[in-house]
Amino acid sequence: MPRAGWSRLLAAITGPLPPSISANVAIEARTTLAYGVFYAAGLAFLPVIMRRLGAGADLLALYITLTYVGELLAPLSLPALRHTTPLRLVVGCWVAARLVFIALAAASSPWAVIAVVTVFSIIELFPAPAYARLIHEAYPLEVRGRAMSATRMVMVAAMIVVTPLAGMALDRVGPAVLLPLAAGVGVLGALNFARFRAAAPAAHGAADPRAAPGMIAAIRDDRRFLVYLCGVILFGFGGIIGTPLYPIVHVDRLQLSYTTIGTLTLVQSLCWLAGFVLWGRVIDRHGALTVVVIGALCSAGVPLVYLAAVDAWSLAPAFILQGLVYAGFDLGMKNAVFQLAGATRVAAYAAAQQLIIGARGLVAPLASAGLIRLGVADAAIFVTGALLLVAAALVFQRVRG
Repeated sequence: MPRAGWSRLLAAITGPLPPSISANVAIEARTTLAYGVFYAAGLAFLPVIMRRLGAGADLLALYITLTYVGELLAPLSLPALRHTTPLRLVVGCWVAARLVFIALAAASSPWAVIAVVTVFSIIELFPAPAYARLIHEAYPLEVRGRAMSATRMVMVAAMIVVTPLAGMALDRVGPAVLLPLAAGVGVLGALNFARFRAAAPAAHGAADPRAAPGMIAAIRDDRRFLVYLCGVILFGFGGIIGTPLYPIVHVDRLQLSYTTIGTLTLVQSLCWLAGFVLWGRVIDRHGALTVVVIGALCSAGVPLVYLAAVDAWSLAPAFILQGLVYAGFDLGMKNAVFQLAGATRVAAYAAAQQLIIGARGLVAPLASAGLIRLGVADAAIFVTGALLLVAAALVFQRVRG
């Protein structure tokens, strides 16, 4: 699309914005568009690809666990910000990670997929605190919700178009052809982000990230944020504990094809897209923590739907809820960190949240696999997940006040 047409499209979504901000929105939207293609044609199908390569519940749990190693290591990027700019760190890591992803073309076993995805996840997620800092500096509070919603709507729109096509392509040509092509699009998107320009820190009260306090020093006396992190832990356990069973439900119980899964994921993406419109308005009117509370309650319905599903149609509500939750927590949790952190602590608070997400992501799938090995019924695991998500909503409500 020509640059002028692209800018007009984004302006229709965001409304009037200052020129420097609209330019950044246009740049980031191209990057998220490319990531949407990369995700839909690559990442989204990996659990099912692994299952078809022979992975059982234990290996699927290990796969999910290792995708969180990058979250756990993200705080290590804070010292790196003393020696490079946030933008260089983000672009360099994203390019390197997506080049690593190309190696999946040669993966012929679940273990090979796990190895490649682990390295990819570590590199891809490493600069998350730096990215949070960039967004905080580039988009002032009064336009941040609109800007973030617009760039993410573009990403999901790409997923809506690409996901069913990717499902059909996988049925016909297989992962060895499609996954490297998806990674190539992801690399182009990362390179485009090098044109992004954050505002000077003094422009709206933020400190230079190189002068930001360490993570522990920044959060240790903030009781409200520590309680919020407890909610993040509960949410993660509730959302993840049943996840290793989901591909087994898809493949074994319901015997869904790639095309059917792609269609369900299309429904999920449509709800994801609608969710950005919905949650963006809720954040503007009621704050990010309201979105986090509602999102946790919506998440509680997902494992219960998997428990009761007997065919693709009865599974559809889970994909609908997941789409709404993805949008809510993408916007809600990022903006909750901005809301709870001071101007000089955004990177440190974002790093703390990434650390907690990584730690819970390492433990929760293994806990699920342990329960499966002990003979705990799938129904009990799904119900436990739902109860943990309700508990998370109650904790987030306490933080909200």
